[in-house]
Amino acid sequence: MFCGSSRGNSEDCVQWALNALCDGEDSPSLRILAGLTPPLYSFEVRDYATKALKELGIKVLTGKNAISAYARDLIEDMLADPACMQHKLAVLCQLCIDEDYLDDIYDFYLLHWAFDDLQNSEVQYYWDGADRNNIQEIVLAYCREWLVEYNNKEIHRT
Repeated sequence: MFCGSSRGNSEDCVQWALNALCDGEDSPSLRILAGLTPPLYSFEVRDYATKALKELGIKVLTGKNAISAYARDLIEDMLADPACMQHKLAVLCQLCIDEDYLDDIYDFYLLHWAFDDLQNSEVQYYWDGADRNNIQEIVLAYCREWLVEYNNKEIHRT
């Protein structure tokens, strides 16, 4: 998302490069990116990140596609570790707001507020049928559903 939109930050991008190297990925620009230290300059980080992605054969998504891909990563994180649900929903909610209530992730805005309300109250008015007993399963089920739709869109784009 850092390369394909105005969002993201340099520190996360450098951390991605470090993680990629640890996972066995390798390219000249990836090594340089992973070795950058503060103070980080976004134009320099973006330049090396773009080159690294190209060298690795990874397509740079832009605009709404970049936002949706970032949302996918957050959603996959929630499915892998439901304990991070509240934090990831808050990030998705803010992302939705920042992106002018992007339709693709708007339901996560609603789920965030439903989840948040149910932490302190017995009622919420954002998601029909959600209560304290089922909100986590509703969020996880919707995450799985969203990923299926996202992956189907990806298949049709290629």
